[in-house]
Amino acid sequence: MNIYIIEDEIFQLEDIKISIENLNHNCIGSNDNPLQALDEIGLLLPDVILVDIHLHKRNAGIHLAKKVSEFYKTPIIFITSEIDDNVITSAIECKPVAYLTKPLKESDLKAALILTENLKAKSNEDISLNTKELFARNGNKLHKIHIDSILYAHTDSKNYCSIVTLDDKKFSVRNSISGLLKILNNKQFIQTHRSYLINWNFIQSFSESDQSIELKNHNFSIPVGRTYKSEIAKRLRII
Repeated sequence: MNIYIIEDEIFQLEDIKISIENLNHNCIGSNDNPLQALDEIGLLLPDVILVDIHLHKRNAGIHLAKKVSEFYKTPIIFITSEIDDNVITSAIECKPVAYLTKPLKESDLKAALILTENLKAKSNEDISLNTKELFARNGNKLHKIHIDSILYAHTDSKNYCSIVTLDDKKFSVRNSISGLLKILNNKQFIQTHRSYLINWNFIQSFSESDQSIELKNHNFSIPVGRTYKSEIAKRLRII
């Protein structure tokens, strides 16, 4: 997952970054200024945010967490040495995924991140069951995409993939192919390769010689990886 950290103690920050790396996640940014952090979160769109409740000896972390929940709905994990009941009560009102105390234990952080992943997966599943539309950012605008209009998607980089629609529009989203597949309707979409997924409704043909799929009205061959070949064969229902 891509993680953003809001922490004003430099040594604590570096320790958290090391733990995140050890747990095979990515720290995509950090800040100790709430206003700057809010702007960066809007640009980077992390999967989860670690927030120190006490920023510069004030409870600014709680106020920031409320703003994040209001604008971005990003999961929050609080980190703090604070044990005051009133502060804890205020923090709980933000509905954080977890509340971790300093010094931060890597095992506790691991458990909190696993919980976050499970909650995000459940949320994505609920979204896929309840809507046939999603929104993707293009420049400074969010564009509505009807799921039935998606032709295929492919990996652009480690953290991004592109959605290609029937009218040849292309939208870059911060997600992996496997993560995008969870958001979409799995009965309609299938992953053909570690870097590709397709809308099964638009399959035109399957080439056994070069292990690729051609889509209707699209002059481009989608590769089929060895790992995904058996599942595709099941759907082909060869007679």
